[in-house]
Amino acid sequence: EKDVHIIEVESNKNLDLKVICPVSDLFNATQEQISERTYDIIEKLVKEHKTTLVFTNTRSGAERVSTKLIERGIMDLEAHHSSLSRESRFQVEQKLIAGLLRCAVSSTSLELGIDIGSIDLVIQVGSPKGISKGLQRVGRSGHSVFATAKGRIIPMDIDDLVESVVLVKQAKEKKL
Repeated sequence: EKDVHIIEVESNKNLDLKVICPVSDLFNATQEQISERTYDIIEKLVKEHKTTLVFTNTRSGAERVSTKLIERGIMDLEAHHSSLSRESRFQVEQKLIAGLLRCAVSSTSLELGIDIGSIDLVIQVGSPKGISKGLQRVGRSGHSVFATAKGRIIPMDIDDLVESVVLVKQAKEKKL
C-alpha cells in the first residue's frame, strides 16, 4: 500500500484572442467583398508572423484558402487535411516542426495530438462552432512555458460574427 497525493496545479495560459470582421457591414457586403477582404487580412497577418496556422471548417475551404494565398505570393505554405495521403500530411508536419513553413492551412487534421513545432498565430476562417474547439485550435500557438496563445477569428457572415464574439467572451471568462 502506497500513499498517493493528488496535486492540482492551476494553469493560466495567456490568451490573445480577437475577432476581426472583414467588412464594416456584413449584412450588405457581397460574398465576393467579404472573401477578398478576408484574404487581405490573412495575407497581412501571415506576413507579420513567423509561422501561422490557418483553420477552415472544411477540406475544400483549406484548399481554397491555400490556393488564394499562394496566388497572393505566399509560397512557403502547405495545405493539411484528411484527403491528402498520410505521407503528404507527414511531410507538412515535418516542415512545420523544422520551421520551414510560413503558413499551413488545415481543416481539422492539425487540431489534436500532433507535435507541429512553434506556431506564432492561429487564424480561424469562420466560426469554429464551439468554445472548446476554438480554444483547442488557438492553443496550437504559443507552446512554450510563458508564451501567449494567439488567435484571430474572421467571421464570414453575420451568424459567424455572433458565434465568434460570444465564443471569445466565454473563452476569456473561462466558461467552457
